[in-house]
Amino acid sequence: MRAVALAVLLAAAPAAAQQAPLMVPMRDVAITYRSTGGGDPVTISMAWSAARKAVRMDMPGMGWSVANHGATPPSGFIVMEEARRVMDMPAQVLNRQIGAPRDARFVREGSDRIAGQACTVWRYQSGADEGRVCLTADGVMLRSQGSFAGQPGGMEATQVTYAPQDPSRFDPPAGYQRMPLRR
Repeated sequence: MRAVALAVLLAAAPAAAQQAPLMVPMRDVAITYRSTGGGDPVTISMAWSAARKAVRMDMPGMGWSVANHGATPPSGFIVMEEARRVMDMPAQVLNRQIGAPRDARFVREGSDRIAGQACTVWRYQSGADEGRVCLTADGVMLRSQGSFAGQPGGMEATQVTYAPQDPSRFDPPAGYQRMPLRR
């Protein structure tokens, strides 16, 4: 499960390196992924709100999270359904929520087709963090494979649906106890 969470974090922050690909979808989309690279496969669902520049990630047995990269400053939260709690997302997690490290260098390696969508394969590196992502021209990540802090992980899209996303799915649930980060 740790590898799956790592893959999501690798897959899902806009990179600031020269010639960096678009890493944030330009329109609303829902993507279903399966984990790759060992262990039992896990299904992960992600939904993007282009207007908010926000991503919601649902992981079975773990709850769900939202990273709002359109907020100033960026913000996010994690929902623990069973405990009926909402915890603010730590900055280091938020910074990794949508992709490769911010300072990554990218090299274009070719193209592929995943879940019926064309994508460009990019190799990235930032210090010890390295991997490959396959991104559509409009910023949807279809595959991610790499390492973060020495931990390998990966995921690949199995379904991509371009459709408006319900804005309420990107808000904390009403009536849940809020747990702010301790500073």
